Amino acid sequence: MWMRSIFLATTLALAGASTALAQDSASHSAHAGDVAVTYDWVHTNAGPGECGCFGLNGGGLSGSWSFHTPWSVVVDVGAETASGAPTAGNSLTLSSYLAGVRYSLPHPWWSGKHKPEPFAQVLMGAAHAGGGAAGFGDGSYRFAARVGGGIDVPLSPRFALRAIQLDYYPTTFRNSVNDHQNNLLVGAGFVFRWSR
Repeated sequence: MWMRSIFLATTLALAGASTALAQDSASHSAHAGDVAVTYDWVHTNAGPGECGCFGLNGGGLSGSWSFHTPWSVVVDVGAETASGAPTAGNSLTLSSYLAGVRYSLPHPWWSGKHKPEPFAQVLMGAAHAGGGAAGFGDGSYRFAARVGGGIDVPLSPRFALRAIQLDYYPTTFRNSVNDHQNNLLVGAGFVFRWSR
């Protein structure tokens, strides 16, 4: 239920921004789609009710296709791992398979060919946890989502730098308490684009 509320609020906010700023469509990027390769760091915790916080390192591969400027459909696959999680030095590998929508935010406050291009996105799908630190969730696929955004900085007509990506990343692996984890994903990488 809480996930539906987050999704609905995000969708309404993005739809409102799209309507209010439709006249600024000229400021949006003219590319038809892109493929991004990123380094990802995920902040998570060992169990509910305690921090036991640790980080997982890995990467992601995503693709987006513009279907109605400034909207795009997005597919994202990622995997992060930690070899020494706080639970008795166990390992954890977290893989995700997500899809959703992205909204390219208008940016009239900046000019030039290297102007930052911010975006917001909502992705949903499944995640897989493996390794000793996964506990009850080991080897299982569960619902996962990412809500957030980032900033791309064009380097040329074909390439851009994903300077930052920051997503709230909830997962629902079994943990014998509430079957819910609040994660934070921070990423950066390179983007290849193609024209319309």
